Amino acid sequence: MPSTVPLERQKILVGSLFSSPASLIISDAVGIMVMLISWLWSGESAFCALAVATLVVLLGRLATLARYRRDSHKDELRQRLRRWDIEFQIGATLFAGLQGLSCFHAIAATNNVAVQILNVIAAVAFASGSVARNAARPKYVIVQVLFLYIPLMMALERSDQPYYRGLALFIILCMVTNFVIVLSLYRNLRALADATSRARCSEASSRKHAEQADLALRSMSHGLVSFDKALSRELQNDRHGELYGVGNDAIVPDLETMLACAVKSGRLSPSDAMLIRQDANRTLNHQATTARELNIPGGKTFLVHVEPTDGGGVLMVTQDITESKLNQQKIETLARTDPLTGMANRHELDRILTSIGPGFHEGIASVAILYIDLDDFQTINDSLGHAAGDSVLVAIAERIRSSVRLSDFLARFGGDEFVAIIPSADAEESLAAANRIIEALAPPIVIGERKFSISASIGIAIGPSHGCEGDGLMTAADLALHESKIAGKGRASLFCPEMAASFRRRTELDGEMREGIAAGQFEVHYQPIVEIKSQKVVSVEALARWKHPVKGQISPAEFIPIAERSDLICELGEWVLSRVCDDIAQLPEDVSVSVNVSPVQFSKPERLLAAIRKMVEANRFPAERIELELTESVLVDDPEQTLRTMAELRSLGLRFALDDFGTGYASIGYLATYSFDKVKIDRSFASAAHKSDASRSVVELIQHLADRIGFIVVAEGLEEERQVEAIAATGIALAQGYYFGRPQPIAGLVQGLRSSAVRSVA
Repeated sequence: MPSTVPLERQKILVGSLFSSPASLIISDAVGIMVMLISWLWSGESAFCALAVATLVVLLGRLATLARYRRDSHKDELRQRLRRWDIEFQIGATLFAGLQGLSCFHAIAATNNVAVQILNVIAAVAFASGSVARNAARPKYVIVQVLFLYIPLMMALERSDQPYYRGLALFIILCMVTNFVIVLSLYRNLRALADATSRARCSEASSRKHAEQADLALRSMSHGLVSFDKALSRELQNDRHGELYGVGNDAIVPDLETMLACAVKSGRLSPSDAMLIRQDANRTLNHQATTARELNIPGGKTFLVHVEPTDGGGVLMVTQDITESKLNQQKIETLARTDPLTGMANRHELDRILTSIGPGFHEGIASVAILYIDLDDFQTINDSLGHAAGDSVLVAIAERIRSSVRLSDFLARFGGDEFVAIIPSADAEESLAAANRIIEALAPPIVIGERKFSISASIGIAIGPSHGCEGDGLMTAADLALHESKIAGKGRASLFCPEMAASFRRRTELDGEMREGIAAGQFEVHYQPIVEIKSQKVVSVEALARWKHPVKGQISPAEFIPIAERSDLICELGEWVLSRVCDDIAQLPEDVSVSVNVSPVQFSKPERLLAAIRKMVEANRFPAERIELELTESVLVDDPEQTLRTMAELRSLGLRFALDDFGTGYASIGYLATYSFDKVKIDRSFASAAHKSDASRSVVELIQHLADRIGFIVVAEGLEEERQVEAIAATGIALAQGYYFGRPQPIAGLVQGLRSSAVRSVA
């Protein structure tokens, strides 16, 4: 602080920093709560560390406050005042910096929208509070605001969300507004301090001081009025008169008359006047500072501070925060909206779901939740890119929006998932709404020169019959959606209790599967792959089977999807490979074994490679006789990683087959890219080649590609002699199906091979 500043003014300005310990304690405590809540919601331990650091800073600031209030400042020297000033500002700046770090971590290190919104709102609030509390020291306030906003803006700018970068612009506006306000307040406070110090120096200069104070009051951007113990008006600036529509004359002698005039002029509603009256009386009786936002007639918002004065009266400061409130609302709106579709986002959906339960208690009769999932949408992103996928999503969102009422709630739940919440809807109305959505999505979507055909599966749950809470209804809708998918997609299903029973069975199997693997409940069956001409078995496919001690034989179609969802598929797949290593020694050396590999296993290449290397190094794994069967979904997820993993496995001697060929969207391209040793034609084509010209043409085309590219073709699913004859006529040499043999344990297969009676294996 420059030495030219009058000592009396310096005392007043420094003293203003320590004038309201309650607001300091509350703001720091709120900051700690924000960090702890962020820690609980996100699980990020950094928030906990920041909360501890903020607590240490708060304790230090409390110590400073206690020492300042304990000391006598009557004859305090300039150097001592300087130390109080610096000590206070160090604590305030550390607090601002820790809050800024919390904001940065919330945006940059978490994907939790609630945590991000909480920290952004807290930063804006703390910045505004710093301006109000520390206006006597504008340069320190500027430093504190920068410590709060710069980390926040850096995190928003680094975010991959485009609308977050837009938020940074609003933060800049808030920051500039804070700077302008604090400089304005500082000028006013400095003028008031000068006027007060001069009044204390001599009675002769009191009129000059009063004039300066009056000038400062007139130039303030905030409205200011003070009242004595009887709530008679003592002082009022022009800005206060503008805000409340009252003059600075004897006609408005007290608080009651001022409020009555404000109500009469339309500046306040009767309820607003009652709240201000309550705050003034509370301040008189309890010497408590209050702050209240009022949404006054005309669409404006006032922030009204009521504080006790040294003389036992009341000081009321009013700020028009309409513009800053609008900016805050814009930020909050962006935080609640999906930027691509304009629908509500996941955070806003969670808020609405939370309100459903209390809504039933308040008299809401029913509500329907429609869980909408686009069928096979991922193939658009994978084959055409995310830009095309985003354009299709925007068009789909518009069609869904046009299919429901304006009063219905719509949200984008995930990448290709949407949720519609329809109040007061029964089963019939809900199914009708779902069918309207399905019909709206039926026509192809045209983006540029491309046409996209997209269908949707919908699950419906109706509360309170299917659940009395939003989360429970979403679970029921999810179960119904699963049934729609199983039933063939492109349809809507209404939840029923049997779906919950099916879910419980899947949950039970999920819990029992790991124990079943360890307890030897699983076994490997083998199905032969035969050379059609010679009827010789050239290979076998290894297939997992589960014989539950209580539930009996459980179909792979039931337990394989459960294993993939719970990641048990990796453990099961490794167990199958291990069993194959043990069983292959019983097979003739010219018979190889095909083993199916789940997309989940291939998505964790390190684990898959480590397991196979371990078997190879233990000399248990004849890699040259093992063939891994992949489905197209393995190739879609991460093509580059898939190529690298296949190359490493090939280096160990393994070969690869593409399973279910012909059912995907870009299988021919896969043949050129991945160099498969074998391609298995899906049974939907192979088994129909004898009766369908189209199916036979597909089979012949695949065999032609095999001749040109250089791979072996296997026809799957053959069960009749005429099917075998039709496939043989196309030139395909290998086939698989019940006609040649059903899957069976290794002992039965070996016995059949030894007797050279392949047909008897069935």
